[in-house]
Amino acid sequence: MPDPIKPPAARRPEEALELVCAALSDGDLEAALAQYESSAMLAHWPQRAVGADRDIRGALTRFMALRLPLSIRIGTVLEADGLALVTCDRRVAGTGPDGEQVALSGHGCAIVRPQDDGAWRIATDAWQVVTELPPEPPEIPPVAGGDPGEGEGQGGHPPH
Repeated sequence: MPDPIKPPAARRPEEALELVCAALSDGDLEAALAQYESSAMLAHWPQRAVGADRDIRGALTRFMALRLPLSIRIGTVLEADGLALVTCDRRVAGTGPDGEQVALSGHGCAIVRPQDDGAWRIATDAWQVVTELPPEPPEIPPVAGGDPGEGEGQGGHPPH
């Protein structure tokens, strides 16, 4: 049975991306999908099994499996001749359903078009997903033979 309440329609280009994030955070896949054109493409990197994906349902379902809120910060909105380019930063952090900590963020952009009904829908969407956790610092080997000599290690004097 279809949902009797229709998902909201974006009245501004950036609102389409905001509505996707709200829907994914709420676990409402159909509301998220309603913000995309039927022939839309989603690209994400680093590339997993696919880069450009016409199966947006599958990609968003995999993301929703994290069961974590997704936030977005809109950057630039450039409108020209029936199209808009929207840049953004997306972020998700918390404990996933497997008990593991998740911290992902990334820059993204979307091409959004106005539809005949006046709503803006996403034609193409690109997500960069990177971990926010800093890399492990490199291991510093111990100095052999005691304290560092002059000009060696931390606090040493530079050679003359």
